[in-house]
Amino acid sequence: MENEEKPHLKNRIWGANREKLSKRPDYPKIVLFAALFGTATSSYPVTVLSASLPRVAQDLGTTDDSVTWVLAAPLLAFAVITPIAGKLGDLHGHRRTYLASFLLGGVLALLTALSWNVGSLIFMRTLTQAATAAAGPSAMAIILSVYGRAERSKALGLWMAVVALSPALGVVTGGPLIEWLGWRTLFVVQGLLVVVALIVGARTLPETQKQSDVSFDIPGALTLGLGVGALLVAVNRGIVWGWDHPVVIFAAVIAPLALIAFRAVENRTKMPLLPPKLMAKSNFSIPIAVQAILQAAYMGAMIIAPFLLERRWGFRPTVIGLLMLPRPLSFAIAAKLGGTHDLDKGARRVSVTGCLVFALAMLIAGVGAQQKWLIVFILGAGLAGAGSGYIRATIANAATSAAGDQDIGVAGGSLNMLQMVGGTVGITLATAMLGTSASGSRFLAIHLAAGITALSAAFLATRIKEPTD
Repeated sequence: MENEEKPHLKNRIWGANREKLSKRPDYPKIVLFAALFGTATSSYPVTVLSASLPRVAQDLGTTDDSVTWVLAAPLLAFAVITPIAGKLGDLHGHRRTYLASFLLGGVLALLTALSWNVGSLIFMRTLTQAATAAAGPSAMAIILSVYGRAERSKALGLWMAVVALSPALGVVTGGPLIEWLGWRTLFVVQGLLVVVALIVGARTLPETQKQSDVSFDIPGALTLGLGVGALLVAVNRGIVWGWDHPVVIFAAVIAPLALIAFRAVENRTKMPLLPPKLMAKSNFSIPIAVQAILQAAYMGAMIIAPFLLERRWGFRPTVIGLLMLPRPLSFAIAAKLGGTHDLDKGARRVSVTGCLVFALAMLIAGVGAQQKWLIVFILGAGLAGAGSGYIRATIANAATSAAGDQDIGVAGGSLNMLQMVGGTVGITLATAMLGTSASGSRFLAIHLAAGITALSAAFLATRIKEPTD
C-alpha cells in the first residue's frame, strides 16, 4: 500500500510545485524556458551530425548518398507522426504527451549509440525522431497557452532562436567529443539531456485543456508516408541505380497513387492530418506552403555543406562543424528579430524579406563554393540561416492564428509536417544532384537551384494576408 501511494505522493509534490510557480508573475517565462530546453535537446545533434556524415559513412562502410538518409528518414518520420502527435496532445493534454514523448525519445537516443551499420543507425534515428515528434506541437501549444495573442510572436521567435542555437551548442560540445570518442557519443549526450528535460518539464509545465472528440487519421498518415517516401526513393535511387531499375520504377508508380489516395482520405475522414477546411483558408495554407518550400531549399543547402567542406577543402568533422556554426547562429538571431518585426512590419513583409535574403545567400555561397573562396561561402551560409530564421516565428504565428486556439495542436502539427516534408525533399534532391562529385560547378548549380526555390517561396509569400483581430 505504501509503494502504491508513492507515485501519487510524487504527483502531488510536483503538482504543488507547479501550482506555486503558476502564481509567480514570471511563470510564462519559466514555462517558456522549460519547453525550450526540452525542444532544444531534440535539435541538439543536427548540425554536428551533419558535419560528421562523411566520417560516419567511412566508419560504417557505406556511401555518402546512403548515409544522408540518417537525416532524411527521421525528417520523413517526423513529418508523418507530428500531426498525430499533435492530436494526442489535444486528446490527452499537451503536458502528458510532451513528457511521454521525451521519456521514450531519451531511451531510444541512448540505444542509437549501439547502431552497428548504416541501416540500424537510420532505423534507430527514425524511431527516436518519431518518438519525440510530439514535443514540437506540444511545446508550442503549452507556450501559447500561457501567453496572450499579442505576446506570442516574441515568444515563438525566442523559441525558434533556441531551437537554432541548440545545434550550435552541439557543434561546440559534440565536435571535440566525436573527434575524441567517436560519433556514437553524440547520442549518449543527447539521451542524458532528454532525461534532464523530462525532469524539468514534469516540475514546471502546466497542463492544457483536453478535447474528447479527437480521432486519428491513421490511413492518412500511412498514405502520406508511403507517397512521399516512395517519391524520395525514386529520386534518390534513380540517379544511383538508373531510372530503369525495378525498385525505382515501382517507387515512381506507387508515389502518385499513394498521394492521390491521401487526398481522397483527407476529404472523407473526420479528423484529417491536413484538414481540408483549414487548408481552404489562404491565411493558413499559404504561410505553411512558404515555410515548406523555403525549408526544402534550406535543408538541401545544409546537407551538402559538410561534403563541400570535406571534398573541396579537406576539413575534418570538428572543423567542419565550427565552419557550419554561422548558419544556426544567424538563424537564432534572425528568428528572435523576426518575432519582434512580425508585430510591426506584418507577416507578408517579413516573409518576403526572409525568402529574398535566402535567395541572395545562395548566390553568394554558390560562388564561394565554385571559386573555392571559403570566407565567401561562410558568409553566404550565415546569410542563409538569417533568411530562413527571420520568417519562422511569423509563419508559426500566422498559421496558429488562422487555425484558432481550439486547433492549435492540429495547426502546429500540420506546419511541422509540411516543413519536414519540404526538408526531406530538399535533402534528397540535393544529395541526388551532388552524387560523388567534388566539382565547384556542381556545388554552384545546387546552390542556384536552392536560390530559385527561395524566389518561388518569396513570390508565394506576397499573397499572405495580414491577420485581423
